[in-house]
Amino acid sequence: MAAKESSWPPVPRPELLPRVTSALRERFVFCDEIADVISAAFYEPCNLLLWGPGGHGKSDMVMAALRGLDVDESEVFVQSFGEGMSEDRLWGGPDMASLDTCLKYDTKRSFLAPQYKVVVFEELFDAPAQALLPLKDVLTRRVFMNGPDAVKMNAKVVIACTNKDPRDFAEGNDAVQALMERFLLQKEVRWPAYEKKHYRELFAKVCKNSSMGGKEMQTQLSAVIAGLNETKSFVMSPRMAIQSLKVVTNTARIRPDKKITADSFQSIRFVQGMQSYTADLERKIEKQLPKESDFQIQLEDRDFDDHSNGLRTARKEIPRLVATTLNKRFIHCREIVQVLTHACLQPCNVLLWGPGGHGKSDMVMKVLKALGYDDQEIFLQSFGEGMSEDRLWGGPNIAKLDEYLEYDTDRSFLPYEVVVLEEILDASSQALLPLKDVLTRRVFMNADQAVPMQSKLIIACTNKDPRQFAKDSDAVKALLERFPLQLEVRWPSYEQRDYEALFEKANPDAKEDRRKLHRIYAHVIANLNDDRENGFQVSPRIALGGLRLAANSVGRHGRKKLIVEDILTIRNVQGMESYKKDVEALIRSALLEGGVEVLLSDIDERAEQLKGRMEEINAIFESGQDLDQEARGDVNDEAINAMLDLMSGMDKLKRELMYIQISDPKLLAWKEIVEKRVDELSAEIEAGS
Repeated sequence: MAAKESSWPPVPRPELLPRVTSALRERFVFCDEIADVISAAFYEPCNLLLWGPGGHGKSDMVMAALRGLDVDESEVFVQSFGEGMSEDRLWGGPDMASLDTCLKYDTKRSFLAPQYKVVVFEELFDAPAQALLPLKDVLTRRVFMNGPDAVKMNAKVVIACTNKDPRDFAEGNDAVQALMERFLLQKEVRWPAYEKKHYRELFAKVCKNSSMGGKEMQTQLSAVIAGLNETKSFVMSPRMAIQSLKVVTNTARIRPDKKITADSFQSIRFVQGMQSYTADLERKIEKQLPKESDFQIQLEDRDFDDHSNGLRTARKEIPRLVATTLNKRFIHCREIVQVLTHACLQPCNVLLWGPGGHGKSDMVMKVLKALGYDDQEIFLQSFGEGMSEDRLWGGPNIAKLDEYLEYDTDRSFLPYEVVVLEEILDASSQALLPLKDVLTRRVFMNADQAVPMQSKLIIACTNKDPRQFAKDSDAVKALLERFPLQLEVRWPSYEQRDYEALFEKANPDAKEDRRKLHRIYAHVIANLNDDRENGFQVSPRIALGGLRLAANSVGRHGRKKLIVEDILTIRNVQGMESYKKDVEALIRSALLEGGVEVLLSDIDERAEQLKGRMEEINAIFESGQDLDQEARGDVNDEAINAMLDLMSGMDKLKRELMYIQISDPKLLAWKEIVEKRVDELSAEIEAGS
């Protein structure tokens, strides 16, 4: 039942502590002290600051406590702070109707709106001082001067949550220090210990109806997680632990016998936060599991959470569709198949990151289409430095712009079931912060209207390393936590066999000559990788683009066989412009090892060109016979210089033939024919000179 305007606290004071405690104990461990301090904030009432490492459910505990106290959702205001937080956003944005007379804010869209009794500020201390100082004044006076109008703050309790240690921020920062003084109650939220029994207790609260097999699986996973924890460098948060439980359970859902095996526990490497785990993760997981080679745990239907609305495709069909779609066209995609299968089964958000050119977006779009979504049903948006909050929410509603700022959310991702966000880490904090807030609450406040987020699956792709960005940006770090699954997309190796496998997938019906081109081109690319500094790898996109150019070059120039010049077209492919070394020399060196047929074809082609050049020179000599002596001398000099260049070219062909070492009988016979042709042409040139 919603709290009435005149009643506060929302329930009788003697009921505050038991009701908050009961609400928190249902889902959380180590929560009694948190329940005590939350109930104290409502009893007084007064403001509360909860701080501590991410993933411990600070905001979730606050919302659970509010539900336990029967506080209506419409009376709660939630806002994310951060680097991009501005004074405009804090007070609700400009009041468009009064903008021609004075600067006023639309406080109905802020925490000052009269219906709000409880305010939750997330990541409060990430905001700049320009936002924190005016907030401090309003929390003190409980009045905001909006132009000439005094707007009363009706909220009874303000609860701030942050992953930062406020003691570190308060020192030397007057804005933070002053703001902290407005929060009478402060409590660090973290577990006192992270042992097997604590994770086991958490899982028991989350999965109350587990079978015996489900309970055994939870026990084994608790042991694995506790074994991974390293007190000084890495501790798995409760949020990460719960997501680990979901992905391990999903591995049994994929199997027809619904069994958990030792390999199932390896899926926790996809969980957000595990990317920073630098130790031998696979070995450490195996170390915590039973040693029996046939270790299995039988799960039952009740161990699978099917209460949430799934995607359009039935869950039992998803693993097959994802696997067949990706394996048909891509190589080294086993982990991508796994992580996208987990994301679609749950469903939950996933972040794919890694170097460009590996087909992240292409793989995602093909999977979504295989699951029954057409182009019009998939919302695709590219982020970047120019990404703004306006664009994120569909742009202003022009029809209402003279009254208030409202967005045309039908043009945003909010109505779509599946969403693909490209280059998400390139966007500014001003766009990432509100996105993080909506991904958390699944509701966007559009002016005074609550617009629900319909998106069930959001897949973000980026070429950037999120670990580096999370260090430098609190907004990015907070957003990344809203993507429970994450995977780096890159090949484990970039050798000749990898590129050959790629070319075979792209051209499954290639004839023998084309397959030979694949082999030679793959060898060349692998050698280019070896000669590049700083770990450069020719990406799949560059490799396929270069292969097409090489094949097209043969046809465009009317040749029947591939020559070096055709392979050199890779210099024109995006990404190769930064290659500083002599690409032609590297390619010729590579061909000596794995593509001598190209070198022989190349020498054939160049010999024909030299023969044609010799005929042109003879024509020059003949043209000068009818000229006067002085003019004939000039023409002869030109022809002699051309002849010297021609002889030099012939010597170069002979030297190249000497370097080609061949053991294959067919290629050896071809080389002998080429040598004979070159010798005959050389003799003809010498005779003509």
